[in-house]
Amino acid sequence: MRIIFSKVASRSYENILEFLSQTWTEKEMEIFIDEAEKVTNQLKEGKFLLFQKYSKDIRSALIGKKHVRMFFRKESETKIKVLLFFDMRQDSQKILDLLQ
Repeated sequence: MRIIFSKVASRSYENILEFLSQTWTEKEMEIFIDEAEKVTNQLKEGKFLLFQKYSKDIRSALIGKKHVRMFFRKESETKIKVLLFFDMRQDSQKILDLLQ
């Protein structure tokens, strides 16, 4: 399975890393990055259905002390698109805006 990242996903991941680097230790940052990579690898292996259903075609996974949710959608039988990384401590109404 091929994984692609939307511009919003890439930008939101970078923003979260920047924010976390100010409050977390280097070890915690490594764990967060490892967890994000683990989810990505599971998606590459085709384990899409393991993850929580958010809406009809979008699923999500909690990563990084369970504060960040990674949203993704199966685009085809061979491709999954990561849509967004979202810090769950923010207003959850923003998710809808960012996923559109």
